[in-house]
Amino acid sequence: MRILRTDIQILRAIAVLSVLVFHFDLPGLQKGFLGVDIFFVISGYLMSRVIIDEMDAGRFSPASFYFRRARRLLPAALAMFAVVTAVVPFALTMGALHDYVAQLLGALAFGANMVLWAQSGYFDGEATLKPLLHTWSLALEEQYYFVLPLVLVLIGRRWRAVGLVGLLLSSLLACQWWLTRDPSGAFYLLPFRAWELLLGSVCALPGLASRLKSAHAPSPTKRFDSGWLWLPIMAWSLLHGVDSTHPRTDALLVCLSTAGLILQPSAMLQSTRPWMRPLHWIGDISYSLYLVHWPLIALAKNIWLQEVPGPALWGLLALAFVLAQLSYRYVEQRFRNLPTPGALFRQMAWLLIPLLVAGGALALHMHRHERASQAAQNHQPVYGFDASCDQEGQFKALPACMNAPAPHTMVWGDSYAMHLIPALLASPPEGGVIQATRSACGPSLDMARQSPKDPPDRGQHCIAFNRSVLAYLRQHPEIDVVALSGRWQYFVDDPVVDAQGHFIHPDAHAVAVSFAQVVKQLKAMGKRVVLVSPPALLGPDVDLGLCGQRAAQGLLTMTKALHTDCAFDRSELDARQARVHGMLAEARQLADIDMIDLDAFNCDDHRCVTVVNQVPLYRDFGHFSLEGARLLGQDMQLGRKLRDNAH
Repeated sequence: MRILRTDIQILRAIAVLSVLVFHFDLPGLQKGFLGVDIFFVISGYLMSRVIIDEMDAGRFSPASFYFRRARRLLPAALAMFAVVTAVVPFALTMGALHDYVAQLLGALAFGANMVLWAQSGYFDGEATLKPLLHTWSLALEEQYYFVLPLVLVLIGRRWRAVGLVGLLLSSLLACQWWLTRDPSGAFYLLPFRAWELLLGSVCALPGLASRLKSAHAPSPTKRFDSGWLWLPIMAWSLLHGVDSTHPRTDALLVCLSTAGLILQPSAMLQSTRPWMRPLHWIGDISYSLYLVHWPLIALAKNIWLQEVPGPALWGLLALAFVLAQLSYRYVEQRFRNLPTPGALFRQMAWLLIPLLVAGGALALHMHRHERASQAAQNHQPVYGFDASCDQEGQFKALPACMNAPAPHTMVWGDSYAMHLIPALLASPPEGGVIQATRSACGPSLDMARQSPKDPPDRGQHCIAFNRSVLAYLRQHPEIDVVALSGRWQYFVDDPVVDAQGHFIHPDAHAVAVSFAQVVKQLKAMGKRVVLVSPPALLGPDVDLGLCGQRAAQGLLTMTKALHTDCAFDRSELDARQARVHGMLAEARQLADIDMIDLDAFNCDDHRCVTVVNQVPLYRDFGHFSLEGARLLGQDMQLGRKLRDNAH
């Protein structure tokens, strides 16, 4: 049974257009990603309506239901997978291809959301570079379709309303609880997003669905159109929203407004006037449009190192509509009315064969470039001695995070301290080294970065970690040299909290004073201290590591910020980092310490190189690669320099 409602087609159009505006960086919708949440409610409603109506009529067949879902969803998805798999060898680095294979297999197994969740750690590649990133939502819906019939059977007709509402509230509460512990998991995983689909399922309950009898012909005497209530709420959520954490308040508002418009159809969304026809068409092609738009963006971001020029984006947007129409006309429509599973599988062979050929070509490409694949290991996360040295909770002197029983030197800081360890192993300081590091946690005792993507107490935990490092140093006089390193930029550019979790807005002077206080406490213990600067970098918008990897593999790269050899002008570095350099200079003066300037490693007075003898020095926009860190240690004799410059 197909449910055809003009207003739902318009809601689909609103949803997919919101996503496109957000993903193509067009002005207007700060929260366009909430279009996915609109889709979730619509899908939950439509599928539950079909299942409940058939169950109540005594003719529900799980096999028939899953066949219809496969007929609706798989052909266009397989076509997209085949085309993208054929293109990625010419656009992605070898490391990204390994991630792509995992994402593709996850998508084919209806588990892309779990693969992407597993790839979403601090050190993992930028999500916007992944061509199949958008399949997380499709996988989540498919998982819901698998469990929904079983849930409806188990709770029975009598307890259907109570059961669905109970599951909805449980999922919503679990989502809000898990946001404080694993925001990425709360975003990607079904138990924490099911409440949105369940809201649609609740709308399909017969007691509520009876209100939909006037869906296609609202009473002309109706005094109040629900659109006047729900559309402004939806528009406000998409335009501005009220919450920086997702999925939370804004997701709830946009889901409630979608549910309201489903339960009380608005005449505004049922107009057949000519100016509404483009929205009807976009609603028709919305599934294919969602499928094809993101690979275009992700592949372009790889080629342009994230910053895709405006004209190129507009061209890609137009191409997305063309490809979506082709997919809708020649794939979706061709498969939509196939009567049997056998007919479906016979026709899908025409899609599976190109996918298998493209997959085989990709495997052959990766085998032929095995050397480049091995070189991609150079771009794995650099945790220092061991991944366990990226610590959580209080600082612990782990044996895996030191190379001597009683080390004389401590490296303290965030991930910019972690990548110094391979350099020190290549040029070891006398007496050994102990590592005290935590991702995105610079060595400050009274302020910490607090990203909206982080658990809400992460900043406070960072400060507590740093205070525990200081306490450890107080108890270990054999550690006589402390090297401090961090990405100081985020203290003045990103949201920052104090030890009580209150947001503060420190300027460069306040950050310098905070750092000087750390140094003074260390010196009061008799420690000698040295500051190690961040590497030469241009900022998060210029991925030096990606450029180096692409250059080493001969891939097309287009960017204004870098030369063809991925080098950049020293003047550009000085201009972009002037505030940080000034802050570090003030901190040095206040604390009376020396700084080892890592710019000297790969920069002269005119330019900075990012590739040496075909070895990329960076793994991303600012962290050294493993081999880059080793070259740093050898070139600067970092271990000796670190102890010589400490005072």
